[in-house]
Amino acid sequence: MQISSSPQSDQHNDALNLTLALDQIRDSVGVPESAAHMFSDILRLLVQHFDADGGALILLEEHGSEPEAVIIDNLEQGEALDLCRAAMMQEKPAVIDNPYWENAIGTKIAMRNQALGGMILVSRQQNFTERSLQLLEIAEKQIDSAIIQARTLWKLAQRERELNALYMVSQLCIQHESQESFLHALAQYLADDFNADLVLITAPAANQSSIRSVVNHRNLASEALIKIANDAAPIKAAQILPIPPGQTELLLLAAPLNEGTLQDGDVIIGRDAWFTTGDQRLITAVVAQLDIALTQFTRINTPLSLPAQLISEIERAPLDHTVCYRDNQLYCNEINLSQIAIQHGTPAYVYNLKRVLENYNALHTALPGAEIHFSVKSNNNPDILRALIAAGAGVDTVSAGEIHLARAAGAKADDIVFAGVGKTIGELYYAISRNIGWINIENPAEVAAVNAVAAEHGCMVRVALRYNPDVAANTNKRIATGHHAAKFGLTEADIRQILDNSNQYSNIHFEGLHIHIGSQLGDTLATQQALENTLRLAKAYPSISTLNLGGGFPAMYAANAPIPTLQAFADAILPLTGDIHLILEPGRSIVANAGILLTRVLYVKQQGDRTFVITDAGMTELIRPMLYGAYQAIVPLSPREGPPKLVTIAGPVCESTDIFSEDILLPPLEPGDYLAILTAGAYGAVMASNYNARLRPPEIVIDETGKQAFVSRRRETWHDLSIRDVPED
Repeated sequence: MQISSSPQSDQHNDALNLTLALDQIRDSVGVPESAAHMFSDILRLLVQHFDADGGALILLEEHGSEPEAVIIDNLEQGEALDLCRAAMMQEKPAVIDNPYWENAIGTKIAMRNQALGGMILVSRQQNFTERSLQLLEIAEKQIDSAIIQARTLWKLAQRERELNALYMVSQLCIQHESQESFLHALAQYLADDFNADLVLITAPAANQSSIRSVVNHRNLASEALIKIANDAAPIKAAQILPIPPGQTELLLLAAPLNEGTLQDGDVIIGRDAWFTTGDQRLITAVVAQLDIALTQFTRINTPLSLPAQLISEIERAPLDHTVCYRDNQLYCNEINLSQIAIQHGTPAYVYNLKRVLENYNALHTALPGAEIHFSVKSNNNPDILRALIAAGAGVDTVSAGEIHLARAAGAKADDIVFAGVGKTIGELYYAISRNIGWINIENPAEVAAVNAVAAEHGCMVRVALRYNPDVAANTNKRIATGHHAAKFGLTEADIRQILDNSNQYSNIHFEGLHIHIGSQLGDTLATQQALENTLRLAKAYPSISTLNLGGGFPAMYAANAPIPTLQAFADAILPLTGDIHLILEPGRSIVANAGILLTRVLYVKQQGDRTFVITDAGMTELIRPMLYGAYQAIVPLSPREGPPKLVTIAGPVCESTDIFSEDILLPPLEPGDYLAILTAGAYGAVMASNYNARLRPPEIVIDETGKQAFVSRRRETWHDLSIRDVPED
C-alpha cells in the first residue's frame, strides 16, 4: 500500500472539523445507555470522514485482558480483531500489513502509555494519505478522553445489569416449583440478556456432561451440544471456549458451577458477537447466585424436619410468636426469611414493623403518662421512624443529621429532642432555626452557645440540663453513662451554678433535667437511685417541671435472660415522680427484637481444633459483638439434620476481632446455608460502615400486617463508594 501526500490547503480546517465532530459525540454522552453507542458513533464518523470502506475499534479494560468493547463497521469479526490487535503493536498511526485488505491504516489506543486498544480503517477504493495518519492520531487522542468519560458510565451500567440478573435468578427460583422449570426459565432469560443463540446448563453424569436445560436457536445437533458441554467441563473460571467445528461464527462463553457440589456443572452461552470482560463478570455473578439458588431451591421445596435433639444455640435463641420455626423454616410473622434472603441477597437487615409497634404500645401501657421519644441513634430506618411518629411518638436525636431524618419522616419540631455531648455551633443553628422542642445540654459552655444562637434568632429555647448522678448501672461498662468517670452530663455543682445564674441567659427557658445512666440495664435499682438524686435536685428549682429519664430499658437477647420487665421499671419510677412530667427516650427496647440480620455461610474451615464458619456479614454490618462483646443469638434459617457441632461464627472483614460468636452449638452447616442473627434491630445498620470498601446492606421491612415485605433502603453499590470523590482536574 502506498501513502500519498495531501495538499496543504484546508488541512487546518479538516483537523478542526474532525475534532469538533468528535467533541460533539462525546458531549452527548450522559447516561450509560448513550455511552454504549458513543464509540459506534465515533467509528462511523471516522469511516465517513476518511471515506473508508470499513473500520473497527477494540478497547481493553487493561493490557492483556479480553476486550471491554468491540465495535465493527462493515468488516468480518475475525479480521477486525486481527487488524485491531496488529494496530495495538504500532507506536504511532501507520500502515497495517494484513492478508485481508490492500489499504489499511491503524493506531493503538493508549492511556498513560499503556496500550488499551486498537483502531483501524480500511479501503480498497483509494490510498490513505500522510494527512490521514495525522488525522487518525488526532482522533486517537479524542478517544482517550472518551474512554475516561465512558468507562464510569459503563461501570454503572454493568453493575445495574449484574444486579438485575441476580434479582432475576432469585425471582425465577421463587416463581418455579421444580428445578427443571426454573432452569429452563433461567436459560431463556440468559439467552435474552446476552442476545445469544445458544444457552446450555449442564451437570456431570457417568464421567461426562449431560444437559439439564438448553436454548438452541441455531438448531445444533445433540452431538454438537454434548461436545460443547464436554469441552467446557475442565474449566475452573469464566472463559471463552474454542469455536466448535462447523460453527465458524459461534463464539462461546462458559462458567463453572461450584465444583464439588451436587450442582457441579457449567453454564455455556453462544452467539456470533464477541464476549467482553463485562460479559464474563456478569456470567460469573449469575453462576454464583445460581449455585445459591439451586441449593436453597432444593431445601425450600424439600423441607426437613427439625432434629429431635434440642440444639443449644436454637434453644438459647429468643424465639417467640413473631420469629419462630415452621416446617423447619424460620419465619418472621408470615414471611419465610429464606425467601427474603434469596430475593434480596445477603447480608440484609429485616425489620418487623408489627413488633416495633407492639413494643411501643407496651411501653405506653406500662408508663401511661410518659411522653415517649424514640431514640433515632438506635435505628434510623425511615419506615420505622414514620410508623412510630404516626403512632404518636416523638424523637430523640443526637445530631443535626438525625434531626433532618426525623423531620423527613414527619416529626413535628416540637416533638424533637436534641441531645448529644458535643453539639457544634452549626448544629445548634440548625436546631434552633427550626424551633426544635427541646435541647438537652451537657456542658457548661454549651449554655452560653445556645443562648447566643437563640438571641441571634430572636427566640426562646426550651432546655433540659443533663445530670450525671454518679450512679453505677448494672450493665456492660462500655454502655454505662451515669457514673463520675463517664464523659456524659453535668455534675450537681455545675447544674446549680447554671440554674442559680439563669437570669444571665435571657433566651433560655430552663424547664427540665435529663438523666440517662446507661443501656441494657440489668435491674431497676440504679434507675431508682438516679431518679431519687435527680428529684432532690429538681425540688430546689421551681422552673424544673419536666424530668427526662432517657432510655436504658433492656431487650431480650437470649431466651429466659434475667432482665427486668417494663412493669418492674414502672413500679420503681411512678411512685417517685408524682406530678412531674416524664419524658422517656427508649430505642433498644422498641426495635432490638424487631430486627434480624440475614447472612450466608461462605466457607466452613477447620483450623486446629476449631471450626470456623465464615459468613458474608461481619463487623461492617453488625459491630456490637466486636465492639463490646455483646451476645447475639445466631440460628440457621433451615436447620440440617445431624448432631450439633461447636463452631465459631466469623465475618469476612480483615480484622482478628471480626467474630460474632465463639464455640456455639449449631446444626451441621455448609457453604450456601443461611443464618439469622437475632435481636439485631438496635445499633445494627446505624453503626454499619464501608470498612474494607464493603457495601452497606439493604433494609427490608415487613409491614404492620406481618404479611408483606418491601425494600426500605437499597443495598449500596460500588458507585456509592466513590460518589463523594472529587474528580481530577
